[in-house]
Amino acid sequence: MRKITLALAIVTSVLTYSQKCLANDFQELISGKQAPLTRQLKDLDDSWRQIAISGQYEMADLMKTWTSLFGADLYNNIYYTQGETVKVNQETYVVAYRLASSGEPVNINALFENVMGSMAGFTGGDCAAITSSEAINPETNISLSLLNLKTIGSLNNVRPFDLETDLAMLEKAERQSQEACEQANLAVIESQAESNLQSLGSALRGYAEQNEDKLPDMSSLETVKLALQEFVYDESVFYHPETLEPYLTNASLSAKNLTELDNGMEIVAFYEATPAADGTVGVVYTDGVYQRILPEDWESVKKASKLP
Repeated sequence: MRKITLALAIVTSVLTYSQKCLANDFQELISGKQAPLTRQLKDLDDSWRQIAISGQYEMADLMKTWTSLFGADLYNNIYYTQGETVKVNQETYVVAYRLASSGEPVNINALFENVMGSMAGFTGGDCAAITSSEAINPETNISLSLLNLKTIGSLNNVRPFDLETDLAMLEKAERQSQEACEQANLAVIESQAESNLQSLGSALRGYAEQNEDKLPDMSSLETVKLALQEFVYDESVFYHPETLEPYLTNASLSAKNLTELDNGMEIVAFYEATPAADGTVGVVYTDGVYQRILPEDWESVKKASKLP
């Protein structure tokens, strides 16, 4: 009995000692005594190295990585280090620094909707979410990162730190991320606008099929919405996904018979109230075909469709 009691006492003391040692080591590691918790870019000199790592990934950077699908040169896996290491509980960490993340929690639903868009009511992602809120400069803070040597897949692009070169690179990466996000947003918005107009074209054809090829009263959006309500899946299709402006209707088509229209396939039924940034106007013809009209062609299309 004494032997069992003694053994338990030894085990308990060993476990207690180990937990305290581990806790103390970890506390020492993050206290800032072994390495400052933050630095500024201007604090680094040519004894520092810039590295890009793979294999060890930060979830907070997932938003930025999406933009790489669109060609952005991102810096979210770039670290600065002098190669120093620290040990905690037999694990070896490289002392490194990186640009601080925004600190905002990652919302997975918002993440996918931000760049890829949603199927209904998407109005464009927040491109500011993937870029720094302040311009990068010599006083920009970089935060302590401890890279576990066991989980780093590889070290790439190892080169000496140069403040001027790195600032130019980081600023370029910010611009590329912003531009990539904006291009992705434009693509998503255009895709949703196309889907909306095609849905309206299909609804118009469906109404005509049930009414001996006769079109509804198209003198206003309200009369059209009332007539097509059973043929559309969501009222949002009547509105542009970004501007939220209602699509305009071709009032000259009111109560017309599709079979009696001259060149019916060339007559616009619905169209965007405001041209896109590139000057094009999205339209859907009476046959349900969607098209973006170039600025130089818009007047002739309006004339052929008897639009104001």
